[in-house]
Amino acid sequence: MAQGTVKDTVNDVPSLRAVFVTAMPDCLLYDSWVRPEESWAAEDAASYFGDLVRANREGLRALKSWSAEMQVTIESADVLMIVRELRGDFVVTLAFQRDVPLGMVRLHAKRVMERLDQLLPTLEAQQRPRAVKITEFLEKYAPDPHAALHRVALRTGIPLGTLRKPEQLETTQVALLEASVCDILGLESLSL
Repeated sequence: MAQGTVKDTVNDVPSLRAVFVTAMPDCLLYDSWVRPEESWAAEDAASYFGDLVRANREGLRALKSWSAEMQVTIESADVLMIVRELRGDFVVTLAFQRDVPLGMVRLHAKRVMERLDQLLPTLEAQQRPRAVKITEFLEKYAPDPHAALHRVALRTGIPLGTLRKPEQLETTQVALLEASVCDILGLESLSL
């Protein structure tokens, strides 16, 4: 990070326990800060926060209530979390002490998000073939990932060996792959 660090951005928020910055669309940990007394592993959590925003966006879209200003608030017994997407490039998750009033958490979150928005770079998403993204999505979300590609092969007629090299699929095969994955996962469309 060129202008500072996540730690510098949040050092004046005493109730904050951790910050996780997830790079989108691949849901990979970009940066994090966790208080030394916490035992959280940022790498273990980062992808879930990106997926959480993606799933909530799809839920809102199904209700015809999509908004670019969506924010997810999670309240558990020991942590209060704010999860928000910044510019489509990042998902930022802020974990606060549970006893902090929600209004104060929202105020701190707004200030930290504004600072991080200035700090984080604009990412250029790596251009990967759509078939590769679809296959990765299937492997990530299929109820039985080991058999999922076999099911796609049976449904589409595309040989399993060909499906294992998705970057080489033709346009018509990609369409068959996507339709099959949607059917297997029970989705109308894939948000990739």
